Amino acid sequence: MWEREYEQGRWNGVVLNILGTSLNGGKRLQVSEIPYAELPDIKVMGSSANNIEIDVVLVGSNSLVEANALLNNLNKTPKGELEHPWLGELPLVFETYGQKLSTKLGLVTLSLKFIRDGKQSALTTSTVVTSVQTEQANTVETVSTKTFVEDVDTMNIADTNSLQADFTHAITQLSGIANQLSIPSQTLSALNQEINSALVSISSIANAPAQFAEQLSKTIDSVADAVRSETDSDNEATDNSRAAQASMLEAINTQSPSSHYNVQLVVAAVKMSKDIERLEQEDTFDILSSNGQASTILSDLQRITREIDARVYEVTTVSTLESLELFDALISLKEGVSSQSNKVKKGSEPQGFLERARFIPALVLAKKEKSSAPLVMALNPLQHPLFLSGVIAMRGNE
Repeated sequence: MWEREYEQGRWNGVVLNILGTSLNGGKRLQVSEIPYAELPDIKVMGSSANNIEIDVVLVGSNSLVEANALLNNLNKTPKGELEHPWLGELPLVFETYGQKLSTKLGLVTLSLKFIRDGKQSALTTSTVVTSVQTEQANTVETVSTKTFVEDVDTMNIADTNSLQADFTHAITQLSGIANQLSIPSQTLSALNQEINSALVSISSIANAPAQFAEQLSKTIDSVADAVRSETDSDNEATDNSRAAQASMLEAINTQSPSSHYNVQLVVAAVKMSKDIERLEQEDTFDILSSNGQASTILSDLQRITREIDARVYEVTTVSTLESLELFDALISLKEGVSSQSNKVKKGSEPQGFLERARFIPALVLAKKEKSSAPLVMALNPLQHPLFLSGVIAMRGNE
């Protein structure tokens, strides 16, 4: 008796006697068989729909009537929820059926095929305050889009294909960043949907460059918000925000047919920086309360500044109204990042240096020099707190 109950399920409240279940899933592939080539060109276009097939049996003199009523119900209301004895509650959409009759036994077997309902997930992340640098980055994006549209209008087929390959690489990098984040699965699913939308829109670059640029900007904003909302890592080497910035800047291609590609990557790096966001909220840089080493933060900011400089050089190779507008926007963005960099420099500068031939503990040295051990170690992050020696940076308590 218990075994029969265990094999029963429900579809929108209707009891089903389930004999077997099969699950099918995988990837959606675009296979291009090139003439005279040994191997086809295969591109992964995301995940395919997950199919679920169940075999349902109905027995008795009214089995055929009950089967037809069930099929009529499925056709009338294809969307619903299957309460499966082993898989739990599944939101499904009815697709096809197969019916097998056995009049001798009064047995009707239905093979029902469903598709897992891909309900759209709302992208929800922690509230992130929009910074001045983010607003300046948005301005750069908007102005750069104008030059991008002009570039695409004058491109030949080869340049268009090259540009599509560049953006495909950039969006693939965004996907890698998203998959490294420790965020809720629902948020990650929504991010991947956003990234897939950007991938699909690449094919529209030639005909609708402005719409593509808008979609890419939206995707970058979503990934950047998720990056900045993630909990800080204890180890700078494994910090996802720093890795995301590096990933974007490493994707820069100075041979790209349009300057917008590289501009967009630099903008993405700015938006993904937690350091810029934190520094903007403070008047000064406090080396003691900082989440990272001053030298590391300074190195990251200086790299972004150098890349902005390179973009300024790229856009000034021609002189148009749009390029001049983009020049001004990039200079404003550079000045904003540089001001945060200067803040770190000023907050981490020592007042003087000491030379010690022998090892000395930080606590002892701090007491002698009227400083504090945490401040001494913050100024000398590469030294051991018990064995300070050589040239030691010092600063008094403020």
